[in-house]
Parts: sequence; structure tokens; C-alpha cells
Amino acid sequence: MQEPRLPGEEVHMFVRSFVALACLACLALPARAQDATCDDTVDVDEYRYLRQLTLDLKGRVPTEEELKALDAGEIDDALVDGMLGSPDFSNFVRRHHLDLLWPNIDGLSIVDPGIALLLPAQFYEQGGDQDRLFILIVGLIARGGLVPCKDEPAEFDDAGNLVFESYPDGTRREGWVMVEPYWAPGTEVKVCGLEARSNAIADNGAACNTATGMYSGSCGCGPNLEHCLGLDAAYLLIPQFREQMVRTIDRVIREGRPYTDIFLDNREPLNGPLIHYYKHLAPLATDPIVQVPPVAVADLPDRPFTDMTWTDHERTHAEHAGVLTSMSYLLRFQTARSRANRFYTSFLCSPFVAPPGGLPSPNDECSQEPNLRMRCGCAACHTTLEPAAAYWGRFAEAGTMYLDPAQYPVYSQRCAECAREGRQCDFICNRFYVSEIGHPKEAPFAGVLKSYEWRDQADIANLEAGPKALVQQTLQDGRLSSCVTQRVFERLYRRPMTEQELSQELPRLAREFRDGGHDFRALVKKLVTAPGYRRMVR
Repeated sequence: MQEPRLPGEEVHMFVRSFVALACLACLALPARAQDATCDDTVDVDEYRYLRQLTLDLKGRVPTEEELKALDAGEIDDALVDGMLGSPDFSNFVRRHHLDLLWPNIDGLSIVDPGIALLLPAQFYEQGGDQDRLFILIVGLIARGGLVPCKDEPAEFDDAGNLVFESYPDGTRREGWVMVEPYWAPGTEVKVCGLEARSNAIADNGAACNTATGMYSGSCGCGPNLEHCLGLDAAYLLIPQFREQMVRTIDRVIREGRPYTDIFLDNREPLNGPLIHYYKHLAPLATDPIVQVPPVAVADLPDRPFTDMTWTDHERTHAEHAGVLTSMSYLLRFQTARSRANRFYTSFLCSPFVAPPGGLPSPNDECSQEPNLRMRCGCAACHTTLEPAAAYWGRFAEAGTMYLDPAQYPVYSQRCAECAREGRQCDFICNRFYVSEIGHPKEAPFAGVLKSYEWRDQADIANLEAGPKALVQQTLQDGRLSSCVTQRVFERLYRRPMTEQELSQELPRLAREFRDGGHDFRALVKKLVTAPGYRRMVR
């Protein structure tokens, strides 16, 4: 049988009575909770409040000891301070900033396959030994094909040279030797004889620790394979870039320094894998993606690859800006525009959104305009985005290298000439300078560093100041302090701010955050001890 339904008028009376009873119950709460408004939520008890706090600030439910400790008292400032000062608070800090910065570069190739050891070899030769390591470039040049060595121990002649066997396919192949790799001390792996060489100079006269030497195909991986990267080493190395970023942030907050130091600090935490990468792998890149690391190679200590201890090192150029020019950030966001867009979205709460009507047809004459600030539809975002992107103009796109003005001047006569003559320009011109004139309006920029194209004087000032200047500007106008506050509120309260909160509460909270020296833990404490946080029913 269907249950009887109350008539509409009786429903309204029932709801009004329930609300009245709820408000009476609200007035009967202890004095500490009487500031709660009589709405559709209720103030949680101490045990539920403890559960909320530990879930948010420690990433777990309360322990039995924590629950028993609450039996004898209440949640006071000392208890909250203890949570904020505990190592577990790093869980909150890390989760929050991983969501803001998206530093996952696992899918990117930061080592050119020409110098990376490939495993397994049978990917290219059926039946090969999967533990036999070889390099693409060496196979192509020294063996005459994309093939590894023979699946048998290497032989040497009386002079100590490798003995090769000719194959019907036109290739020649040597055997393998056992080598102790830097990433696994005390063990040995099979390495093709050519790749195991430790010669210092290539056939072309270049050093084997340079890209020019390595790409001659006449260099090996050096002692303990130090100039190459095996899969085991890659699996350990790649996550270190993300860890480096979150460690930078966590360290600032743990040490009680101003939150803004995550953007302004010029130090970089490094461990064994990253130091090895900076010293022995990055300089071999043919494309200067990371060829010149943020920390000068000469300033790096000798540390085993397996040493996971983190130490701080000063970056070479003052234009670096904390996490905003970290390897992980620059590789994850590979253009100046995407770097600016992420900062505006995550830390200024000002995402770039297409105009309501969308973009005009690509066939419109206005859509052919090469200057995005002038192109119809695009101008809505790019009027702001272009000056913002300029701050990253001295950091290589699709890479991380700082484009030092001493090596990369604003104008290159060589690049200008090949661009105007319509002939093929060299690699550096194509990579960094305007070397192809695709539109008549681009002609005046021939030979100009790409990041300077279409720039006015204000943009150029931004470009030469670097991302730190953007951080300082947004601190002065209050946008950074306000957005950081808003983002923490949204994480803790699991919802966006209401219009009233944005207009009334946010300015007050942001001002207190700024006046308190941008103390991140103090901001979190203020939010989790506010009545609104306790009223959330989860």
C-alpha cells in the first residue's frame, strides 16, 4: 500500500515547525557554538570536528589515542597548532599544491633517445637478450643499422680492439661486456661493447661529454655508463622533478617562512639522481632543452646517483623564480603563454576564458592577423596574456634553459639574413629566432628572439625582469594574497565562496594573511577554527 502524502499546506507547516525547533536547539548549544546561524546545517560535536581536522590536515582519520585524549577536554588552539606543526601536515600542503601546479612530467622525454640506453634490445631484434643495453645513435652509425650487438660475450684483438662480425643485412656487430652501472652499484649488466667504451674524445675531435661528441656515434657511455640512462635509472629519476617542486613548497611552509618564498626563493633542492642528471646527462642534449641546468655544473658536488639526501643549491641566474622556473613547471607548461596561464589560473584566480560568442571563422580576414592581441576573438584573452607571458620570455620554450643575453642577444644578424633571403637557417636560428616570415607583418622582426616578437616597451620590461616581477606586482595589488586565500578556503570547505563571502569575507581574510607575513599555517588555522568550518556536515 502506498503511504499517505501530506497536503501541500501541511507540508509547509511541518517545515516551519522543524526550522523553529532547530533554532531552539541552536540557542541551547554551549556558548562557544552560539554564533552558529540557524540554517540547514548544524554545529558538529568535538569528535566529528576532530575527524574533519585530521582528515584535512593530516590526511587520515583520528587515531585511538587522539580520540581518547579528546575525552578529557576539547579541541583548543594548542591541539590545532600541534596538527599544523606535525609532519603529517605536509600531506595537506602537497595535495593542495599538486592540484594547483599539475607537475606531472612522467609522459615527457627529457633525455634524447640517441643517448639513452634502450631496454629491451629485442624490441629491434627478435630473440635478443632483454638485458642487453645499446644506444640508437651508436647502432645507426657504428653498426650500420638500428641493431644491437650480438647476444654473446665480446671478443678483442691483440691491440684490445673490439672484434666485429659482418652480417648479411650489411651491419656489423660486436659482443657484450659486463659493466657496473652507476644506478645499481655492486651489480653488473650486459652492455654492448661499443656502448661500454670510456673514450674521452670522439672521432670528430669533440669531447664525449658533449652533445657534439656523443652524436658522432663514436663515444660510449663512459665510466659506469655515467653519460647514459637505463630504464631503471629513468624510473627513479623522473619522479624526482615533481618531488623537487613539492619539497620546495613544503620546506617554505615547514620553516614558517612567508608563503611568497615559494615563488621568490632562488635556491633549488637537489639529490643524487638530479645532481647526476645535471652533471652528466643534461649537457648531452642536442636541443638545448635542459643543456644548461639551473645550477652551474661546476658548483655541483660529487654525489652517488643512489644518494637520496636533499641539499639546497643556489641557481646561477637571479631571474629564476622559485617553483615558477623549476624544471617540473617549465617542462609541464612548455610555452610562455601556458606558464602565465597556469599562474593566473591557480594563484590569481583569473583563468583565461574565450569570449561568449566564441572565435570567428578562421576564414575571416581578421583571423589571419599574426599578432594575437590584434586578432579578432583572440584579443579578449591575449591583451592580458601576452604581457603576462613576457615574464617567461628568457626561459626556453619546450625546455628549461635560461636564455642568457650574453649568448642569446635580442637580435641576430645571421638569423635575420637567412630569414630575409628565404634560405634555410641553422638550428639555433630556427629554435630561438624569427627565421621564417609567414606574414608580411612579421618581416620587421626577422632575426629577433622569438620571445621579443610583437612586444612593446612594457612587455620588454616584463621580459627582462622575469617572473619574480610578476609575483611582486600581484603582491602589491593584492591579487596573489586574495587568490591564495580563496584557493585554501575552497579546499577546506569543499565549495566555492559565495558572492557575499567574496565581497565581504575574502578581503578581510586576505588582508590578515598579507599583514601576518603570508603565514600559510596561520591562514589554514583561521579557516579551520571558524564557525563555518565546524558547521559542515560530512
